[in-house]
Amino acid sequence: MLLAQPRPECTIVHEGEYIRAQVGPGRAQEIQECYRALAALTLEHKFRCALIVGLAADDPVHQLTAPYAVIAFHVIGVPAGFRLAFVPRPADALDAFRHVETEAANRGLRVKLFADEAEAIRWLSAPELH
Repeated sequence: MLLAQPRPECTIVHEGEYIRAQVGPGRAQEIQECYRALAALTLEHKFRCALIVGLAADDPVHQLTAPYAVIAFHVIGVPAGFRLAFVPRPADALDAFRHVETEAANRGLRVKLFADEAEAIRWLSAPELH
């Protein structure tokens, strides 16, 4: 179900247990706006996990703005156990996004990068182990 489309390059939908954003291509400000909208909807609807699929991830703008997704979720104060999966497109841009995992770890957030969207969904949907 479509939750928001704050800009043409940003579509946010509800997919079962998680919220999914398809982001880009676009300018840095537009991408950051999408991340803020995703974070706000996550908080509003109390989602416990989110998926970001970044289109044109081989564009340096996307690589530089990716940490803003982590910052947006950190600022809103996600609940304990919250998970964020990141799937850059094309998949060969994955290594350029490793800094996102470091940024998340520094802020106490659980963020993982995936080359495959199905794998990301499995991680998001897996039961929490205590």
